[in-house]
Amino acid sequence: MFAATRLVEPLRRGFLSVTETADILLVDDDVLIQLMVEDVVTQMGHRFHCAADGAHARSALKRQRFDLVILDRRLPDTDGLLLAQTIQAEARAPFIVLSSLSASHDQLLGLGLGALDYICKPVEPALLRARIARHIDAPREAHEDRVLTVGKAVQFNTQTRRLSVGGRTEVLSPAESRLFVHLIHTLDRPSDRLEISKAICGREWVYGDRTADVLVSRLRRRLAGSEVEIVTVHGLGYLLTAKPDA
Repeated sequence: MFAATRLVEPLRRGFLSVTETADILLVDDDVLIQLMVEDVVTQMGHRFHCAADGAHARSALKRQRFDLVILDRRLPDTDGLLLAQTIQAEARAPFIVLSSLSASHDQLLGLGLGALDYICKPVEPALLRARIARHIDAPREAHEDRVLTVGKAVQFNTQTRRLSVGGRTEVLSPAESRLFVHLIHTLDRPSDRLEISKAICGREWVYGDRTADVLVSRLRRRLAGSEVEIVTVHGLGYLLTAKPDA
């Protein structure tokens, strides 16, 4: 069911300008979802491709490079998240999850494995369109290599997601990266779970969702030993700050 279209090299690791046409791969065996996503993608002016299971998805990812992959979890032959490594390491394509598995631990798993977004089914076409546009139609200049410095020895490259703390370097997950950039931009001002949820996942925070707390905990471990820390301000949220004695 793959369209015979010419290959398009992704721009800026999957981010295109608003004038570019993207190749978008849906990995989902639900025919109704396939038709809905195809309508959304083609109405946006992009090229739609589909694979109904993990085997066909891997084959498609070897044949062609995609600008975005939309991935279901419950595939006939595998959990869609088992394709995450192939998508990122071999196909080097950004991906979002579209799944009926909506528990907070499922969303954390998807984001932790590198998903740009985790969208829960059922989803309205207008919302899906907005989420796709958020990740694929962003202006190129917004994603150029940029190094942000916090304190004296903490640097973060927003393009490669490399965090340098003193003498060590780590690569943040996409969700950790979005959180860290948000905290840098709101330096010394607390951000609550609602604000963080919108910055990381593009959605409203709901009671019981611990995505922000888990990601903050991970970032704290990565920043350990530096003069930069994430402080909990009770009743207000989290803020990034450099220790006064640094």
